Amino acid sequence: MKKIGGVPTRSEITDTVQKHEDDMTEKVEDIDIVATDAETVDETLENLDFEGTAEGTEAIESAMEEAEDVTVEIFEEEDENLEEMQTDAKDYQDGLQERTDSSEKNLGEIVNASGQIETQETIDKLVEAKSAVLEDIDFLNEEIEHAEEAVEKSENQQQEHRRRVDAVRRK
Repeated sequence: MKKIGGVPTRSEITDTVQKHEDDMTEKVEDIDIVATDAETVDETLENLDFEGTAEGTEAIESAMEEAEDVTVEIFEEEDENLEEMQTDAKDYQDGLQERTDSSEKNLGEIVNASGQIETQETIDKLVEAKSAVLEDIDFLNEEIEHAEEAVEKSENQQQEHRRRVDAVRRK
């Protein structure tokens, strides 16, 4: 009987999916802060009346524009980091789907074998195996759904923050 080493435990899968969600949530919070900073700098720039000297006005305007530019650059870096996290989460989700597909194939094999077995004790053990596979499939499907929801939430929030920063850039 072949066994594959390195197969993750349910706990490890749950922990990894949760870590992806936590990391994406934290990064979304980071880009929210940076988007708010960009809006604040933009709003401050708009509220300045520039009634001082020509040199002072030019220096203030230049510094404020640089503050806006650097904030947008930081946003873009953080946004790119979030994209990488989302890709990692999606890749892991794809791996979970492969595990689900494998478990479903195993279920088919067990069901086929059950139809050919005559010994009741053996049939009883195959029923146990079938139950274990079904439990695994249910678990994996729940984790896939959890991962999908976490990525979708992160992407939706990311889009909102991008719109906010894009509004600052267009001014």
